[in-house]
Amino acid sequence: MDEKIKATIHKIRLLAEQNSEFSQEMRKLFGKTDSVSDVNMSSNISADITAIRSALEIRANSSITYSFVKNQRLRDQLIIDNLRMENAALNLQDPETDRFYVFCVNAFYQVENIINYFYHITFPEVESLLKEIEDSTQNEKNDFKFRRTGKEQNVGSIPVAHKLNAFFNANLPENKSLKWSIGTLRQVRNEGEHRCDIIRQEKNEGNNLYKFFKSKTFNYVRIDLIKFVNAVENKLKNPDKEETIKSEIKSILPSACYVLLRGNSVLLPNKLFAKVRNLKNGDKINLTIIGNKINGESVTLVVTLGDSGTVNLS
Repeated sequence: MDEKIKATIHKIRLLAEQNSEFSQEMRKLFGKTDSVSDVNMSSNISADITAIRSALEIRANSSITYSFVKNQRLRDQLIIDNLRMENAALNLQDPETDRFYVFCVNAFYQVENIINYFYHITFPEVESLLKEIEDSTQNEKNDFKFRRTGKEQNVGSIPVAHKLNAFFNANLPENKSLKWSIGTLRQVRNEGEHRCDIIRQEKNEGNNLYKFFKSKTFNYVRIDLIKFVNAVENKLKNPDKEETIKSEIKSILPSACYVLLRGNSVLLPNKLFAKVRNLKNGDKINLTIIGNKINGESVTLVVTLGDSGTVNLS
């Protein structure tokens, strides 16, 4: 066999290893082949991106460089998914609805990889990671609160919906529209192309995906993805610093207390509740926090009670 053909086959197998959708399409075309797990997992594909673009007829340029990602293998995969996303937008031979679906799915592949990278870097210990996701989703509706099962071994064990909610709640609490847009990409991926086509035709204003397809375009999704990636990059480059802000008691319940944190009502960690159980709604307090979180294990919450002095809650 010609050496150039061998090299091309090897590059395609590398791409199939990285992308399950591509692997499935190759198996449909050529039948069952050897498992891609046989490919050397330590291979570096960065030097092959140009050849892969040629083999797959990718004409687009990347819209995100991911230069801040230190893991080269992951960076290569992110760039490939970005190229596939942009190539879908340019492939005018396919119907627009098909192109938009492929565009969104590959956008979500990037979202999933970059959110995993973020939590892997910022919370390398599983226990601290689990606590972070739990604390940052505690104000979500019941189905969206993260509850550990005991089977979580790493960041990949946690459902991506919980990780996205945790990231937005902790770092971008005021950007509800971006949270909705990025979260809905997950639904697009989960529903599948056929189901998405049906939803587009339903004209059901109450359907979340229908609203997404009605309001979003290629450029809107691209802009939202760039905003999200930029937010991740910014948080990695600029870790939260400790600061003290003025706040107040929003709601005292029999076994819980909500305090005001940057305009949002936030549940006080359980271990600190005993210290404030005698306060009343509206009492002014000072919060010493990191970012947008009150973490009783790593920061101190200080309550100033007028003439009664200052109480340290740790």
